[in-house]
Amino acid sequence: MSRKDYRQLSDESLLDYYHSTRNIKAFRELYARHKDCLYRYCVQMDPAVANEVLEILWNGLLEHPPQLSGRLLRSWLFIQVNKLLRNHACQNAQAPRRVPPAQSRALQGIQQLPRIERNILLLHIECALPLATVADIERISLKRCKEHYRRGKEKLEEFLYGPQRQPWRLKAVEGVAQ
Repeated sequence: MSRKDYRQLSDESLLDYYHSTRNIKAFRELYARHKDCLYRYCVQMDPAVANEVLEILWNGLLEHPPQLSGRLLRSWLFIQVNKLLRNHACQNAQAPRRVPPAQSRALQGIQQLPRIERNILLLHIECALPLATVADIERISLKRCKEHYRRGKEKLEEFLYGPQRQPWRLKAVEGVAQ
């Protein structure tokens, strides 16, 4: 099978092919497709454990084929990464979250959001997952997911640009002039 043939296969077909033949080229193609967005997501969620979480994820994928249960592999990968990040967060709940000083202002704002809002924003914006899939990952209703998304976006915009400007109050200005 040529490299061009690998590119034409879906993620799920590539995964099946890898697990049936153990052809490392098939795995490399899968890895290349998803490594960047998974890494960016993990680093923005919890930079201290990103590398460890991804190593566990990819090693698990190499060893045991996942039960996709009708899901796309991309969705399954983010569900697994999310579970691993939650496990690490529960284990390290006592440790205070540190934001390294060299981070961009946007990343600092993202890091200050509550975990659920940060996760929903990153999965939808950075990883381009639909909100329905994000709601499935978070195990919440689509309506609650949309509310968290809106609230997180507002908090991030306020962090980046300051509070929303209020319109002039004409009555207050007229009262001062008299």
